[in-house]
Amino acid sequence: METTLNMRTDIFKQITYAARLRGVSRSGIIISLVKEAMKDISDPGRLGSMVRYQKRMKRCDWQLFHLQVGEDDYEFLLDMRKLCKMSVSLILAYAVEKYLSKLVKNKNADNYRFKNYAIVRECLEGVICWKFFWGLPLNLSTLF
Repeated sequence: METTLNMRTDIFKQITYAARLRGVSRSGIIISLVKEAMKDISDPGRLGSMVRYQKRMKRCDWQLFHLQVGEDDYEFLLDMRKLCKMSVSLILAYAVEKYLSKLVKNKNADNYRFKNYAIVRECLEGVICWKFFWGLPLNLSTLF
């Protein structure tokens, strides 16, 4: 699947450098970074709050990037946007600042920490619940 990100040019250059150094695509680096940021979500965005975006800058300071991702990674990006109440570009800017140097240094890092994606619907006493799984547990029976 293809989607687009509007990122600051300095972030784009850092991602390009990291991708060359690691020998992977820029899309692979981006997905790895956003998945690293996932572990920082301790309290999802509050109901009724607006999605936050990056600060406005001059047009020449932005780079439009066409991101190629699998279906599960695309859904993961949408989930992150909803949970963090942040645009994917803003999540990426945060992840670059916090995790890019670690990702570049760790040559053996797994670029695809979550290889599966599942959504399970459950009804508890008349309340519909949705469970999102970024990866699958060893015991699949725990999903149901």
